[in-house]
Amino acid sequence: MNRPIVTYETFHGSAKKIAEIIAAKLNCKCINIDTPFEAEDLKELDTVILVFNFRGPYTAQLTKLYLGRVKDQLKTKNVILVGEGLFSEKEFPVVAGEIHENHPSKTFSKFFVNGQLRVATLFPEEKALLAKFSELTGMKITDMGELDLQRAAEVAEEIAALLETEEFNAAALPAEEAPAAASAENKTKWTCPLCGYVHYGDAPPEKCPLCGLPGAQFVKG
Repeated sequence: MNRPIVTYETFHGSAKKIAEIIAAKLNCKCINIDTPFEAEDLKELDTVILVFNFRGPYTAQLTKLYLGRVKDQLKTKNVILVGEGLFSEKEFPVVAGEIHENHPSKTFSKFFVNGQLRVATLFPEEKALLAKFSELTGMKITDMGELDLQRAAEVAEEIAALLETEEFNAAALPAEEAPAAASAENKTKWTCPLCGYVHYGDAPPEKCPLCGLPGAQFVKG
């Protein structure tokens, strides 16, 4: 049985809403990484789901600090990143790739949820930056988008399905029970060119568990 936890970093509350939706679906703990929550708390868990607004500098800084503190623990865990941002699905894979490269894990997956911008809720420093941007460009900055709660619910369903896969549950077994094939260190890396899902094994999966792309189209290495 896979034992997950949802961790999140939030500035205006959007990432927290997404995290709570996922945690409710998985019936697991939902923890703000600003609280005293360190590597020791991950020992008995198999999957770490991190939800954050990857476009926020303050959030990004705290997230990087947290990942650095739990880096050694993550090497034996499944890691799932859920990025929340403003229409930046093309940028998120780059950020996620950098995180995975600097913090390798047993398995790695990523999801994206469109966020929102509410000018009235911004901090004074953020409002000042927007005002300067408007002055320089002549563009008026107004509220943007709506937090895509429907997509958040879909992501929760997709993660729940992912945790039931053989790959994730093999990684969840104690070291003495897990088959040797479960070790990512001794296996070939296969990457889905469509969504970026990473699989380790002698051969690619039959199909991508995230987007359904045939395994024959996975990129080796």
